[in-house]
Amino acid sequence: MGRKKKLISLVCVTALLIAITPQSGFAQTQKAEKEVAEATEIWLNTVTSGSERVVDEVVALYAEDGVLWGTVSEQVRDTPAEIRNYFQYFAKLPELSVSSYQGCVRMYDENIAINTGYYTFTYSKNGQTKEVPARYSFVYQKDSNNQWEIIEHHSSALPEAPEALQKVGAEQDTCENGLLVEI
Repeated sequence: MGRKKKLISLVCVTALLIAITPQSGFAQTQKAEKEVAEATEIWLNTVTSGSERVVDEVVALYAEDGVLWGTVSEQVRDTPAEIRNYFQYFAKLPELSVSSYQGCVRMYDENIAINTGYYTFTYSKNGQTKEVPARYSFVYQKDSNNQWEIIEHHSSALPEAPEALQKVGAEQDTCENGLLVEI
């Protein structure tokens, strides 16, 4: 076989190997990070949907043994009934919406991910718009159907920074070793 034919054969074999090789770890991580970011956006869109079934829809996003520390509750909620109870209040706040969201998704293995960041909820109270800037942590795991479900969720209103500490907002935070997501 001539040199030119050998080179063409080598190029064809290399192209075939590239085409049939599974995604690299980096590409798989990026895909999973995007899936987790989408799972968080689904949660945001669901909790603010105003749907008649909003409570059931939000609770369905949590694992059976999921844990919730809600933005406006002092109680840890670690049963589906307790999580349901929280969203019967929170998801039904009048005109509930998310006015900002910035998160950082990090993968810990192919089945565990954490999305941490900031979101701001707005709702109507006595005819006035109220705003609640908060920080959050969602811990996700893949369920038996290969879907991301929430196993831990902590959310708390942003505290007022004492004078001795520099006031920091979402714009100063960076997302090292993860996927930065925002709306």
